[in-house]
Amino acid sequence: MAAAPRSPEDRRAQILDMAVRLLETVPFDDLSMDQVAAEAGVSPPLLFHYFKNKQGFRNAVLEASASELQRRMTPDATLPVSGQLRAGVETFADAVIEHPTIYLAVMRMAGSGDERMRQIYRGMRRTFTRWIGASLAEFGVPTTPALEAAISGWQAFMEEIVLSWLDEPTMDRTDMIDLCERAFYHLLPAAGVDVDALDVTR
Repeated sequence: MAAAPRSPEDRRAQILDMAVRLLETVPFDDLSMDQVAAEAGVSPPLLFHYFKNKQGFRNAVLEASASELQRRMTPDATLPVSGQLRAGVETFADAVIEHPTIYLAVMRMAGSGDERMRQIYRGMRRTFTRWIGASLAEFGVPTTPALEAAISGWQAFMEEIVLSWLDEPTMDRTDMIDLCERAFYHLLPAAGVDVDALDVTR
């Protein structure tokens, strides 16, 4: 019996999956619709049918890549809080280091007023914000506007540190990760959190 034909949704997902996989070796700015079509085994006009134009295709690829990055940034809930933070920082750093053009493209488009990219970018940032707030709540730390602002500021700091390190790796990767991790614990007192009273090893 012949296999059932793919639905438009499945075909579109297949094309995007191929594009995201190609980004492991091809810079985002060099990724072409013809190349993706050839690797996916479809005709180039089919990509225009699903994505309308080159910009629509690029936006869809960015959205799919950002969604995968957001999934990877979700901490392992089975680890102790300190372990989750360390793993989360390392995952974020590795994702940006492996695909800097993708992360920078999402940042750039979010800043340019593209509402969908803005939502995606904020979604990636909220992955950490929500987890950290929930983890601290387990220790009786209330989520306050000051704490949320501190966490958001730390994320901006970590983002800048990783991107700057990528341009000029003046320290070891481990030292860079350590800096991001220490900064989080040093920032908490500014939001009224008594770090010494937290048993973050549990």
